[in-house]
Amino acid sequence: MVTITFNANFRLGKMFRKNRKNQMFATLAQQVITDEMLYKSNSTIDNYQTALRSFTAFTGDALLVDEIDRQLMEHYQQHLKSKGICLNTISCYMRSLRTLYNKVAARKKMKVAESPFATVFMGKTKTRKRSIADEDILRIRQLVLPPHSYLKLCQDTLLFSLYALGMPFVDIAYLRHSQISDGIILYYRHKTRQPVHIQIEPCIQEIIDRYRTPRSKYVFPFITSEDKAKAVRQYLTNLGRYNRTLKRIAEMAGVSANITSYTMRHTWASFAFRNNVDLPIISKALGHTNTNTTITYIREIDDAPIAEANHKLLEKLHRLMQGNRNEEK
Repeated sequence: MVTITFNANFRLGKMFRKNRKNQMFATLAQQVITDEMLYKSNSTIDNYQTALRSFTAFTGDALLVDEIDRQLMEHYQQHLKSKGICLNTISCYMRSLRTLYNKVAARKKMKVAESPFATVFMGKTKTRKRSIADEDILRIRQLVLPPHSYLKLCQDTLLFSLYALGMPFVDIAYLRHSQISDGIILYYRHKTRQPVHIQIEPCIQEIIDRYRTPRSKYVFPFITSEDKAKAVRQYLTNLGRYNRTLKRIAEMAGVSANITSYTMRHTWASFAFRNNVDLPIISKALGHTNTNTTITYIREIDDAPIAEANHKLLEKLHRLMQGNRNEEK
């Protein structure tokens, strides 16, 4: 009789644990992400994974779907602010989590009376300056780091991003030798699927050669797996480590600017614009689908060139007006 009771309780406990696991947000959200890996862009999957990791670190992985409410999301938002996370990043996390929550709720056929995300920030604020000065680039380039170290790899990757028309880290990490032919790199932006052609200059070739190994299909050693899911995890792990290492490199080089994986992309765009490269050319080099996106990259340029240009235009206008007045006399 005791055995029967014990077995029954054991089965009930097992069923309870199984049912609880089937209601855990982290587990269900990860299933959504895994299912969408085949047809969503890598940038979208990256956003999902990063947001879910952050949220799970805050709540724990045993949080049930129906435990997510407005109060919890407001506490989570306050937690992110206390860690110094900028509003645009918080907005990105919240929008990704809202999408995952809605998809999980749809799969579980949940009736949601009010959105847990109704009172958290999901807008967009003006981004701070992301490009760096020429002197900062020189300091980073001249920094001597141990060969074959992760520090050296990140320094080379940062400079490669600048040399290669501001190539973003995701495309650098996934770059294959098969995409290089006849002195040209041809790759398709992970985010927009736009083709980008890069002529290989000596400074680019030097970095490519430094990391060439007989067996690797990838140019840089950030990804080693051919399995899509494992490759995504390797990329995400290295993205976080890369950004942390860039801060260390900046400190070592005496650069006060905030250096991230996107810094050289903005830096290349700003440098090209200051040197009179036409906006459509910059847009194409960055793999943007329209120039409106490109404008956000160069909007940070200070007002001095604008003031100088206006001064020259007004001088020319003044001369024209003076000429007309002389003719009238």
